[in-house]
Amino acid sequence: MKESISRRNFLKGALATGTVVAGAGLVGCASGGADQSAKADTVGAGAGGAAQGRWSWSVKPDPITDIAETIECDVLIIGAGAAGVPAAMYAGLEGIDAVVMQKEAVVQTNGQGFGTWNNEWGTEQGIEWNIPATMQAFADLANGKANLTLVRNVLERTGECSKLIIENISEPKPSPAIVDGYVAYRWLYDNDNSTRYKAFADLYKAMGEKAEENGVRFLYNTPAVQLVVDDAGAVTGAIGEQKGGGYVQVNAAKGVVLCTGDISDDDEMLEAYCPIMLDIPTLHAVPCNTGDGHKMGMWAGAKMDLPSVGLMMHFDPSPLPQGAAPFSAVPWLHVNINAERFTNENVGYQHLATAVAMQPEHRAFQIIDSHLLEHATEYTNGGRPGDAKALEAGVEAGQILKADTIDDLAKQAGLDATKLKATIDRYNELVDKGYDEDFGMDSKFFVFNGIKDAPFYAIERMPAKLAVCGGLACEEHCQVLNEAGEPIEGLYAAGNVQGSFFGYDYPVVGFGGFSLSRAATGAILAVKQMMGTFDEPIA
Repeated sequence: MKESISRRNFLKGALATGTVVAGAGLVGCASGGADQSAKADTVGAGAGGAAQGRWSWSVKPDPITDIAETIECDVLIIGAGAAGVPAAMYAGLEGIDAVVMQKEAVVQTNGQGFGTWNNEWGTEQGIEWNIPATMQAFADLANGKANLTLVRNVLERTGECSKLIIENISEPKPSPAIVDGYVAYRWLYDNDNSTRYKAFADLYKAMGEKAEENGVRFLYNTPAVQLVVDDAGAVTGAIGEQKGGGYVQVNAAKGVVLCTGDISDDDEMLEAYCPIMLDIPTLHAVPCNTGDGHKMGMWAGAKMDLPSVGLMMHFDPSPLPQGAAPFSAVPWLHVNINAERFTNENVGYQHLATAVAMQPEHRAFQIIDSHLLEHATEYTNGGRPGDAKALEAGVEAGQILKADTIDDLAKQAGLDATKLKATIDRYNELVDKGYDEDFGMDSKFFVFNGIKDAPFYAIERMPAKLAVCGGLACEEHCQVLNEAGEPIEGLYAAGNVQGSFFGYDYPVVGFGGFSLSRAATGAILAVKQMMGTFDEPIA
C-alpha cells in the first residue's frame, strides 16, 4: 500500500539521523559550547570518570582569555527556555540587575503547560493540599535518586510561580483543570486544546518581552562556552561566544543560574547517561539541547547524576508523518511490526512508550474493534482517551486505520495478516477467559478489549525524545554541588540541567506538567536564593 510504504521510507530516513522535526521548539534551549563532537583520545573510565578522559567533556578546556567585551550584573541567567525566561521575568519585575545569555536568536521552549500544587485556584475549587502525601507519592516514583528536600521546596511553590505568570501575562489565557488532585494549567486560544503548543510558546515569548521591558538584558546568539571560576572555586560569571566571533564575559556579583536544558540532542551524552534514547527520533525543531550547562558545570567541579538518568519519551506529539492520533497509551492490544504482542499494555504512559521504543524500528500498533469508545475514559494508566469526534478526525487524517476485516487492516498497516490474526486469536482467547495469562494485565481492564466486531482499527505509535531529566547534583536551594557534596559558591541550576530530582522515568501519572513547572519555579527560587529572599513569597 502506497501510504504504508511512504511512512516506512520516511521512518527509515528519520531513524538514520535520529531526528524528526516538529512544529514546536524545545525545552530549555540555551547555552552552547565549542566543538564537542569527538571523544578525547584517552579512554577507560565510566560515565562518572572524568579524570580518565572517557568522554570529550572529560578534558577541561583551557581558560578563554581574549575577551572583547565585559558586562557587569548581579544575576546571570544562562539559557532563555523553560527555566530561564520565567527567572528573567521575575528578576525584571523585582528590579534585579540581570543578564540572560541565550544560544539561539530567540526564546525557545516546548511543552503545553504546568502541573501545580498549593495553587490558590485549586484551593477555591475545594482541594485540600497535602504536601506530605504528595511527597510520599513522588518518593515512590523517584527510585531513591531525588533530593526530596529540593523537590518539596520546588513543588510546594509551583502555585506561587503560576500565579506570578498569570498576573503578569494577559494573553494567552490559562485554562486550569484539576488532574489527579493537583491543578494543571494549559494556555489556550479560544479554549481550543489544539492551540496549546503554540499558546505555550507565545506565553514564553511574552514573558521574555516582559523581562526586557523591565530592564533585563538578553544576549541572543551568544552561547555560553565557559564558566568563570575564581581561585577559591566560586563561580563569578560566564564567557559567551558572540555571533561573528569574539567573546563576551559577564560577571555576576550574586551568582549564575544554569537554565540550559537537557542532553537529548547530544548523542555522546546520551551514550553516557541515557543510552536507551539513542536513535529515538526527536521533536526538537531546533536541536540545541546538547548538555552545554552540564559540561560547563562539570568543568567547574560539579557532580553529575549517576546514569541512567530520567527520561521523557512520549507518543505525543508524534514523530510519525501522519501526526499524533488520539487514544495514545490506552491499553488496547499492542503489536510490533512483526505482528507480535510484546507487553502488558496497562502500564504507565512513559513505561508503555519505553516498551515500544524497545521494539524493532521503535514502532507498534494499537489494535481494537468497534467497541473502542465504550470504555476509553475508564483506564487509569495515563492513556489519552478520545471521543467520537476525535476518532472520526483521526480516521480522516490517516492517523487511525479502519477496516472491515483483519486482513484489510493488516494490509493497511503493512503487517503480516496471518501473524496478526494468530495474535488476535490468542488475545481474544484470553479475554474470554477473563484473565491475561501471557502478560498479566489487570482483568478489570483486559476484559474490555476483545477484538471481534468490525470495523477494526489500528493506530500506529512511535515515541520521540522530549527531554532527559538528569543533571547536576543540587542542594535544596537549587545550588549546584561538587563531587564532595559541597555547594559551589555562585552556581545554581534549574530545569533539566538540574539533577537530584527525578528517578529513572519522568512520572507522567500523578505529576504531569511538573517538569515545566519545576523548571520555572526552580529558576525563580535560585534567583531568590542569590538575593537572600528565598523564604519570601514569589508573588
